[in-house]
Amino acid sequence: MSLQILLIDDEQDVRLSLSKFLGRLGHSIICAPNAAESLISFNTNDFDVVISDIRMPGMDGLELLQQIKSIQNSPVSVIIITGHGDMEKAITALKYGAYDYLQKPIDVRELALTLERIEEFKILQSNYRQLKNNLNSKIAEKTQALRGEAERIRHAYLEEVGLGHLKTYSPVMQEVLDLARRYSTDRSIPVLIQGESGTGKELIARFVHFYQANDPLNPFVAVNCGAISSQLFESEFFGYSGGAFTGAAPDGRKGKLEMAHRGTLFLDEVGEMPLDLQVKLLRALEEKKFYRVGGSKELPVDVRIISATSKDLAREVREGRFRTDLYYRINTGKIVVPSLRQRQEGILPLALYYVGRAASRQGKDFGSFRPEAKTFLRQHPWPGNVRQLKNMMERLALLKPLDTVGVQDLLYLDEEDPTPAAHSGPSVLGRDSYNLPESGLDLEGHIQAIIKQALEKHQGNQTKTAQYLGISRRVLQGRLKKGKT
Repeated sequence: MSLQILLIDDEQDVRLSLSKFLGRLGHSIICAPNAAESLISFNTNDFDVVISDIRMPGMDGLELLQQIKSIQNSPVSVIIITGHGDMEKAITALKYGAYDYLQKPIDVRELALTLERIEEFKILQSNYRQLKNNLNSKIAEKTQALRGEAERIRHAYLEEVGLGHLKTYSPVMQEVLDLARRYSTDRSIPVLIQGESGTGKELIARFVHFYQANDPLNPFVAVNCGAISSQLFESEFFGYSGGAFTGAAPDGRKGKLEMAHRGTLFLDEVGEMPLDLQVKLLRALEEKKFYRVGGSKELPVDVRIISATSKDLAREVREGRFRTDLYYRINTGKIVVPSLRQRQEGILPLALYYVGRAASRQGKDFGSFRPEAKTFLRQHPWPGNVRQLKNMMERLALLKPLDTVGVQDLLYLDEEDPTPAAHSGPSVLGRDSYNLPESGLDLEGHIQAIIKQALEKHQGNQTKTAQYLGISRRVLQGRLKKGKT
């Protein structure tokens, strides 16, 4: 192996004799008469070895060594040449990072052996770097393969637990899923999911529970707080001991809280929970233990709480129908699921997905929607949100021909909607029948008037006003700004 060597000595004869000897060994040599000139060469060339006299005018060998070693990750090996009276400096040089030192007069055989050791060390370094790079490359390749396999298993598992059809076709829903992924990593964080009925709040809750599940067998227990009578609430949540009341099972029964131990308790429509049970649930969550109804043994519990509501819980708190302390206890993490009309760009892809899936189950192929049918789907207010859209598409696949679907096909399927007034917005606007003036209509003025009344209706709250009008907050602010100009 040929070494690139920088030789520094203020004596010309020493430089000439050493450079000739080193050249005969097959090395490449650049000489410098002092440290200052050597640094210029050092900064413009790549050297393997620096051989420097310790005594030189101006900057001495120790200072030069410190300058070289101050350069981060410099791989160069430094050999210091000393006189008999410089042993103390030679030892200091080793402390500063010199590879070795040689005494004057220089024994060229000792110099050759030192350079051989450096060559062997450089070869070992090169081999180590190559092995390390190969290892890192293989680790990266295997890691990527394992990540791909883990992602495949994750998707298969999500499919198995009913989340495979969780589709996002709009930026706002992608943001919802990204937030759910982040919350899934820490089960100590309770999450509150807010959104209208039919927006898929339980699907998001299941996603939070299952996406990063350390143990897929940990339970997900759902409770619809609006479907349990107030008399049964306590026994449903906390269970009961045998003989706790007339008709109780002899061995008692676990409640939902106990069934969700080490997993997730999903409180759907949490705003419907009675105030007296809210107190008991809060105590169980804070103390992480509870009693069954009629029981005398305190039971430990470790659950993550994910709640969902279509109500404005903050308003429920202000009006005394929901406890402030429980509200803040379940609201550490918050996810707002937008209504379907607030993500219009996702309506048509969702419709195509649902009708295609429903048709496939029946051995059919779906053709397409006609342009007017697409317009209908995008502009429909969808009061039942995704659930309503899914139901309509499944009825479509069952009852109608699927080559090309027109707007009349959709209107026929929509006749059974239990909230017909919702198709056309608030009835006060008379959308089904307009009495238009002959002289022309100030459409922008009417829009501004509607926005003004909607703002007054919601005490100036722009977020609620935007939700009420079925537009985004940014669009509302643009309209307000336009009204002022």
